Amino acid sequence: MSIAQKTSRLPILSKALYRIDHVTSLPGIALGAVVAIAIAVVVGAILGFPSEWVDAFEVTASALTLLMVFTIQHTQGREQAATQRKLDELLRALPGASASLMLLEEAPPEVMLETEQVQREQLEESDDEAQTSRGASERP
Repeated sequence: MSIAQKTSRLPILSKALYRIDHVTSLPGIALGAVVAIAIAVVVGAILGFPSEWVDAFEVTASALTLLMVFTIQHTQGREQAATQRKLDELLRALPGASASLMLLEEAPPEVMLETEQVQREQLEESDDEAQTSRGASERP
């Protein structure tokens, strides 16, 4: 599926950020950036690193870094939220699943720690039961 199909229903700004994320993740773009920087360093060294070039590089690097931070944050945030909603739907659909786990990411830290402790205890209980049943089945 192409990036245009994936982003067809998104708002314009989201489309642009997804496309920036997609294009900058391509190996050819990374290689091109490395080559361009290497050429700029060699040419800059030959010319004695003019101060205008250094200033332009610093401003450009800062601007691109800031753009990429927002781009990555936006795309990963949307994808994480979508994944979370899908997991919540699976919890709703599974019989015996704990409904208290839905929207756990929005719970206070105390609830997260309590849930983790309960799950650890359940895991230890299931491990103990598995060892007991293995021990019983190994006896003659």
